[in-house]
Amino acid sequence: APLLRLVDIGVIEMAGGLITFSHDLIQKCIYDGIELAARHNLHYDIGTFLGFKASPALAAPHVEAVQIDMSQVYISDSKQSAESNVSTKSLLSIAVDHINHAGPEFITQQQQRVTFAAWNFLVGKELSSRSRFGCALHYYEEGIRFLGIGKWINDIITDGRQLCLGLYEGAAAACCAIGKDAMTAYYANFIFQNVSPENSLPAWISLFSSLESSGKHMEIVEKGIKLICHFNINISRDPPNPAAIMESMAAAVASASHFKIDQIVEMYQNRSERKMQNIFKIYNAISVAAYSLSSPYLPLLTFDFVRYSLKNKFCTTETAVAFASFGLFNIYLIQDYAAGKYWANIVLDMLKKARARSAYVRAKWIVHGHIMIWFIPLKTTVKNLFRTYQLGMKIGDFNNSMYPLVLSSSYALFEGENLALLSQSFNGNLKMMMKYNIACAKFAVIDKDMIDTLRGEDTNPFSIFEGLYANDEDLINHAQEENNMNLLEYIYLRRFILSFWKGDYENAETCAKVALSFPSAKWPKLLSMYFSFFRGLIAFQRYRETQSEEQLRNGIESICKFEVWVNLSPANFENKLTLLNAEQQASLPNIKQAKVLYKASIESARDNGRVHEQGLAYEMMGKFLLSVSNESTQAMECLEKARTCYNQWGALGKAEILCRQYGLAADDSKLRDDSLKRDRSS
Repeated sequence: APLLRLVDIGVIEMAGGLITFSHDLIQKCIYDGIELAARHNLHYDIGTFLGFKASPALAAPHVEAVQIDMSQVYISDSKQSAESNVSTKSLLSIAVDHINHAGPEFITQQQQRVTFAAWNFLVGKELSSRSRFGCALHYYEEGIRFLGIGKWINDIITDGRQLCLGLYEGAAAACCAIGKDAMTAYYANFIFQNVSPENSLPAWISLFSSLESSGKHMEIVEKGIKLICHFNINISRDPPNPAAIMESMAAAVASASHFKIDQIVEMYQNRSERKMQNIFKIYNAISVAAYSLSSPYLPLLTFDFVRYSLKNKFCTTETAVAFASFGLFNIYLIQDYAAGKYWANIVLDMLKKARARSAYVRAKWIVHGHIMIWFIPLKTTVKNLFRTYQLGMKIGDFNNSMYPLVLSSSYALFEGENLALLSQSFNGNLKMMMKYNIACAKFAVIDKDMIDTLRGEDTNPFSIFEGLYANDEDLINHAQEENNMNLLEYIYLRRFILSFWKGDYENAETCAKVALSFPSAKWPKLLSMYFSFFRGLIAFQRYRETQSEEQLRNGIESICKFEVWVNLSPANFENKLTLLNAEQQASLPNIKQAKVLYKASIESARDNGRVHEQGLAYEMMGKFLLSVSNESTQAMECLEKARTCYNQWGALGKAEILCRQYGLAADDSKLRDDSLKRDRSS
């Protein structure tokens, strides 16, 4: 009867067995009128009833540490005390909300506090698994509050120590996911003070991920080298010398020689011992930082982890990254391209058995972006990298997906994709990189700036940074502060390439010297090919001007490299080697043979769909023929054809430079209008 009276006056509503307040304000008014102690008792009674109703086993739950693949999540920074933004709420989460409203101050028995801390852990863990890290952090911190902030439980109950570890690991991982770097370090360091390195690996993974996002690569390498020494991976803390690196590589090669390719692939396990997986996740974190620094520790780490994996007959997706890097270093250190391809194929075979996750994407972009570029057509590599990016986005690995995206875009530029279309693609890619991986955006913006210059326009791509970096000089200063050798080399190589296209060979040589001064310049990559190609062309051009024997040697050195590479992939290297040979013959001078080789290079570039390199061959031939008596007519025809090719490429700025240099009739307004129309329609 009292309930019906409340229904009649509009205080509550009844629907079947469900009773609710008719308005939130009525509920709040009645709630505020309850005495504080009674209110706490009410929350406590409701919470305990619902909690034990959810599962009697929750009185003493089994606690597992929280592990989150930080790159494979969509981050939510919501901090509601319960899952208000999740469509369904578990009975336990409702119970825990009531217990948390009562608060630890109301709970006097330590055993109860431990139980309620465990309930908070379970809700936080569930939310973490659904990438609701802001909410999850709230529950982890509530659980810590029940145990006592800044206290570590060792002797209350059997699971107390593990519960404490789980709460702090969960809090560290959640803070890392939502970008709270200082709090990530706080929770991780509290674990390190109370737990051995062997039992604190998830916290180290969270800390290294946080440090990576902050650009603190040196700190990751220093801490990481110290950490892995606890796992019988003894790496000297002194910077390794070349002899030590080659000795370590020889040991890794010797270890690998005892296994056939199918035996290594058969070692792969989708499910494996958590500790071993975490050790290789630590390797991945250190290797990313070492790569940014061009640290000599990277090859040493790779070789030791390859040996560690084979010794323990342990292969997972994380191990695939080490194997891919091992293949890369076979190419880099001893120019063993066959071994590089061998390990790339092992990785690809392993990944056929793998579940797609963070390390999966990383291993694939190392293989496709840094190894297979020597063996398969660049167009195919661009497609493979883009597919890797798409896969990474599909599985939620947004951070790692940006690496194959930036590589596929850059490689498309070198392959000669239409610059108008590519410019539009870069605009969208830059926005995505700013959202998921700013480090990649710093590389992509350099490419976009070069595209603008080649097109003869200025879209101010650096505006994406909203004033943080206004130009590449600001990026250079930033890279120097972070000791980011790869970014510094990338900027100067792009300056070198752009100076080449402008015909400013003197400035190109200056930029080349700076680029070569960075340790990362010795690492094999696509830019190594184009650097050698353009540098060889410049060397022969400068030799004809100065008769410098050093320039001639530089040109011949480039030819020697391409003579090796052309056997690996004629589609990628044939037209370039032929053009270098044409320039050498032009420098002798051997006019007849030079003309034959120029034409062969033009045909090869055309057949492989590289209109920009077809234009370059026409330009080089025209420039040479201008220096030959009675060849001026053919020379101008070649230069006109070069301009046509550059316009087809979309490089209207480069075409205009050609017109000014050689006095070509400059009426390309229609071509520019057509290019802009394609730009807008795309």
